[in-house]
Amino acid sequence: MDNKTKLKLCLLAGAADELNLKWANYFAKRGHEVHIFSHDQVKDGTALDKGIRFHHLLFPVKYPLTYLTFFQAQLSLMSLKPDIIHAINMSDYGILAGLVCRIGRLKPITLTAVGTDILHDAHTSHGWAIKHVLPLSKVVTCDTDEIALDMVKLGMKEDHIFLMSRSGELDLSRLEATYLAMRKTRR
Repeated sequence: MDNKTKLKLCLLAGAADELNLKWANYFAKRGHEVHIFSHDQVKDGTALDKGIRFHHLLFPVKYPLTYLTFFQAQLSLMSLKPDIIHAINMSDYGILAGLVCRIGRLKPITLTAVGTDILHDAHTSHGWAIKHVLPLSKVVTCDTDEIALDMVKLGMKEDHIFLMSRSGELDLSRLEATYLAMRKTRR
């Protein structure tokens, strides 16, 4: 894989979730440089591709501790200079990605709403943070029309929402093409 098609991808996601690791493994097997930033440890017996680098976040990625986690993650992210930062789960890793984008000026970011986290958490005490993160992202992925509609209500542009199954490899190849296109427009 040449440098034009190789990405440096940073996933801000729970490493205990097998689907998140499936995404990381997919991109690493395709030749991309993958970094996972997670408070959770990888479960025993779970295989990670040798091309994945794990960064353990010392603090939970839950509001208000998100700000402490930000300071730890920011140094690594600034030195890595990733092509793409992708946060999986809007209400914790998504808020962390928003801080990285806003304060650290690292772009572009993509976000994934997992299940109903956007539907419930957007109406909680830290829902304001989710509303500020959405416009900072280039792409938001989700797996249902209901979640996509709720994101539009929160201010996300409809043409920036990417409906996909979190478990489908075909969708991951489409997401990979989107990442590559995003990198081209950034340069």
